Amino acid sequence: MLELIRERCIERDIPINFPPPWYPMTFALPDDLEQWKRHAEANPHKKWIYKPSCEAMGRGIILVSKISDVDSKEKPFRTRCKNVEVFDPNEPPLKERNFANIGIIQEYMVNPMLLENRKFAIRVYMLVARTKPLLTFHYNFGYVKRCGEFYDENKFNREDLFRHVTEQEFQKKQDDFGESAAAQLMSIEDLDRYLQENYGIPAFRLNFWQQVKAICMEVNLGMKEGIAEKAKVGQFEIFGLDIIVDADQRLYLLEANRDPSWVIDAQVKKAIIPDMIREMMELVLWAHSEEGKNKEAMLHSPMRGFEVLIDEAFDFQAVDVE
Repeated sequence: MLELIRERCIERDIPINFPPPWYPMTFALPDDLEQWKRHAEANPHKKWIYKPSCEAMGRGIILVSKISDVDSKEKPFRTRCKNVEVFDPNEPPLKERNFANIGIIQEYMVNPMLLENRKFAIRVYMLVARTKPLLTFHYNFGYVKRCGEFYDENKFNREDLFRHVTEQEFQKKQDDFGESAAAQLMSIEDLDRYLQENYGIPAFRLNFWQQVKAICMEVNLGMKEGIAEKAKVGQFEIFGLDIIVDADQRLYLLEANRDPSWVIDAQVKKAIIPDMIREMMELVLWAHSEEGKNKEAMLHSPMRGFEVLIDEAFDFQAVDVE
């Protein structure tokens, strides 16, 4: 994802500097170690979060407050790394962690919008229904997942992971998870009502989906060339995108999961995921049928909750992002 977004910044009709407004400043480790150190030294107020490559469920995440947390003369970065092929599911969640050999270090947002004084992220979905010609959608429903502990930007050590990592599978490792706020997922519609009633924020949902659509389009356009080179008949993929909202209602893409969880462990997931999977498969089968290859998805596909982003067969693009 980091490489894709960097290339997208350069390859736009009018190139822009990395990062784009909707993505945190991010560096690849170990490749960008010295570059990150120079940036971190010039911006000592910033906090960072390290994420191992190709991992999920909050595994291997490390909170970073200063350069010496990652690299120092006495303890270079390479000596802090450990190749972990399989994480122990029974490992204590707050145990001291080694860095993975390959990962990213990403700027941590210290002014998030809070839900009952807790940090939250929003899971949304994007579907590549067909790769040749490209046909992509985003889903118009998602859910809010939050931390179990109150947010405090001044508490940013290993023992504070439960107040900063929104991943639900990680939050489940809290001893009192069942009674905690982290177990209470929320729909985007309920979040909209909550913000209206408690903070007087109008039309949050409308603003949210407009920004989500623009972010999804940027990701799609970034993937487009790579997909075209490797596309094969019959391919499709669903992505789970994790979005965070800051106090000014600006959205940031944290990551795109190629293997999003389908666990139905809350009522809000039960109301979203089964219908989405059924519709997703209908769209994929339609897209690869003779009918789907010859008819415009916006007018003829069996979409209900999904919305077309790109239909390359008919030169359709939902959002002009240039």
